Amino acid sequence: MDNGVPSGPRLPGLVQALLTLSAPAVVFPAAARRYGVPFTLELMPKGRTVVAVADPADIKDVFAGSPSVFHAGKGNELLRPLLGDDSLLLQDGDAHARARRLLAPAFGRREIAGYRTLVEEVTAEQLSRWPRSGRVRAHVLLNELTLEVILRVVFGVTDSERLDRMRPVVARTVDAGPVMMIGLAIPALRRLWPWTKEIRDLASIHVFLDEQIDSARRDPALADRRDLLALLVRASADDAQGLTDEELRDQLMTLLAAGHETTATAMAWSMLELARHPHIQDRCAAEIARGEQTDYLDAVLKESLRLHPVVPLVMRELQEPATVGGRTYPRGTTISPSIILAHRAPAAYPAPKDFDPERFLGDVPTPTTWLPFGGGARRCIGASFAMMEGEVILRQVLERYRLDRVGSGREWPRARNVTLYPWRRARLDLRPR
Repeated sequence: MDNGVPSGPRLPGLVQALLTLSAPAVVFPAAARRYGVPFTLELMPKGRTVVAVADPADIKDVFAGSPSVFHAGKGNELLRPLLGDDSLLLQDGDAHARARRLLAPAFGRREIAGYRTLVEEVTAEQLSRWPRSGRVRAHVLLNELTLEVILRVVFGVTDSERLDRMRPVVARTVDAGPVMMIGLAIPALRRLWPWTKEIRDLASIHVFLDEQIDSARRDPALADRRDLLALLVRASADDAQGLTDEELRDQLMTLLAAGHETTATAMAWSMLELARHPHIQDRCAAEIARGEQTDYLDAVLKESLRLHPVVPLVMRELQEPATVGGRTYPRGTTISPSIILAHRAPAAYPAPKDFDPERFLGDVPTPTTWLPFGGGARRCIGASFAMMEGEVILRQVLERYRLDRVGSGREWPRARNVTLYPWRRARLDLRPR
């Protein structure tokens, strides 16, 4: 049994952090080729040792490990200034278990089926505003669409004036790049521009969320509401350990910041691939037109998330020594299953650079080879909602449009906050069907 950490780059930690956040699709494959897997990165905060793993057996060790030892909240520390101390992504131990227990009913199968109608209505309304034809940046349009879904489905917001006020603030806030994210974690920089602007925007969002929570708690028709906020407020009121207003605000901030951006990005990558592969697009459109179960469309979504993971890695900080893949790592080490490397492993995915939805027809992907939503006890609580929303959006897009590529149709992954979106915002030519 090996002890200690494997080798890795020797660049300064700040440089490694900037490179890893800015271009993980380059850094991880390059480091894997140079040092093998696992390898070690030294990242922010100062002194953080991150060991990247990708072998399914290693990933299983991490996801099956005790949540009391493998802390995800500590691993996501960079997100604290954006999401708040009580975000589900930053909690560990009993606090995380309590919050997840209170949040889970709002993401149950019956509740998601209930959200579907509203998602369909919002999607149809938003697509009616898209150009009938011509060149677009699909990622921009999709961000507007999924933000509307979050505001309406999650918060039940219908006040047009309030929606108009919040849209640009939320859009600016979630557009934070790697330098902004690192700077927010450094107190001295938080007093300087442009970080002061980000902090003001965050404060505006907090006021908005506090207003929504207060309004929901006082709403005499709360029992009849089906939006996610209403479900959470009712659950908190019915539970002696219910979420406080501050805790609820941080959970809603997480849904707001992560929920719409990730789905919009996943849909942008999917549309780019459909434009690059007309025969796959035609098969999806034919399946939809026949009114069949959208098994192939579901496979397209899964393959897109494989080839273009929105989040490139997950983090687990060890609270005591633990063994992963036969190597024992010391307390304080962060073990990071690399989604990028796992999704491009030839052993799991022959010709891994090819876009091939057939991989997912009839097979359930294993949680150690397909992990766009993380895994284990910390798997994304909104994964089923995201897949439902993605299917609704792609279905309606393909009912209205034929998607044609611009140039080669290829776009490089670019980082903002902790997600990877198409560099040119998914340029496409739309043609009416």
